[in-house]
Amino acid sequence: MMLGSTKDKRRAIDRARKFATRIGEGCTFEGNVRGGDHCTVKGTVIGECDLSGILRLESKGRWQGNIVADVVVIAGSVEGRVTARSKIELGHTARVIGDLNAPSIAIAEGGTVDGEITMAKAEKITRFTERRDDKKDNEES
Repeated sequence: MMLGSTKDKRRAIDRARKFATRIGEGCTFEGNVRGGDHCTVKGTVIGECDLSGILRLESKGRWQGNIVADVVVIAGSVEGRVTARSKIELGHTARVIGDLNAPSIAIAEGGTVDGEITMAKAEKITRFTERRDDKKDNEES
């Protein structure tokens, strides 16, 4: 997984250098997404995911199906189970209908989950207020 230095970078998305796979706004992909790199989704995916990397679902992105990845960053909406080997981050625009399972989970004020949340027993859910500009993040991807 291509990650940069973790020094002073608390958010998982800050550690990613490059997103090799992109599903653009207005596009719909039906099928399974598998691979060993990072993927960003601004459109719609109907299918399953198994990534050894970061899956970033942008605010206009939609996912129908189960997701498994090292790190999952959600700003859009998901209908399905989300499992991360490392961390799940939900932004303030995130809407999840399904269960979350990860060693570490962070949910921004405004992000919603309609399902069960399972984490390592020693961890607590991190809640935070989003201070980033969505437009700036979208332009950089």
